[in-house]
Amino acid sequence: MYSRLLSSLLLLIAIASCSKRSNSDNNPTPTLRDGIYNNGIIATGTTTNSGVTAPSGFKWSEAQHDNTGVTNVTIGFACGTSNFAKYRAADDFTIPPGQIWQISKISIYVMAPSGPLPPIDSLRMQIWNGDPSLPASSLIFGDLTTNLLSGITDSMTYIIQNSSVPAPGVTPQTLNNTWKLSANVSKTLSSGTYWLVWQVHRIDNSDSYSPTIKVKGSRGLSNWNAKVFNALNVWQNLTDVGNPYTLPWVPQDLPFEIVYKY
Repeated sequence: MYSRLLSSLLLLIAIASCSKRSNSDNNPTPTLRDGIYNNGIIATGTTTNSGVTAPSGFKWSEAQHDNTGVTNVTIGFACGTSNFAKYRAADDFTIPPGQIWQISKISIYVMAPSGPLPPIDSLRMQIWNGDPSLPASSLIFGDLTTNLLSGITDSMTYIIQNSSVPAPGVTPQTLNNTWKLSANVSKTLSSGTYWLVWQVHRIDNSDSYSPTIKVKGSRGLSNWNAKVFNALNVWQNLTDVGNPYTLPWVPQDLPFEIVYKY
């Protein structure tokens, strides 16, 4: 009798245990995936159009030309506060339908003279729910007073003019290096289109410039739409006038990266 009762009790415990494991297996804790959004690249390779090899470990970011023989001439756009003006740059990004991004880091790129130490001491950042130049858009993250700079990395990329177009081109030089500035950001965003705004400050209070995205063989894409808040305190579209000067001007975009989980 005692043996049968014990066996029944053990059976009930086993059934309950299996039931608990089954419920847990059917409702697992979701595992978030890692994601990196890259708005575009700046490097064009280790060899220029004219055949000059970059220093060991470095790449070039060479202004591009189209098949008509016109090349871009603007290698960077103002994005900093200085003794002269308070510029800030902006570009958009889109979160796909159905996704929610838990953003942890945002990085932008800035041109600065080559050397062992980057001459930059501040990075300010905002996120808008629309084009910041439009009255209907709202600020949803950040400000232009808080320094969010958390890391600086040498991107090992030299910004140069086109070395062969128009002939004879511009001799490549290693004067303008590119630094990757990162900010730790805690912000959750649902699907939609947003605008990132950034402003940097150099130690010597001189101007700062963000390099342009490069697509080999193209001066720019039709959907590019970066902007800058200029010295006249108005937003302007970023365009390149070309060399030789050519109409229409070509829209430009700026590089940045967003690290997130979704």
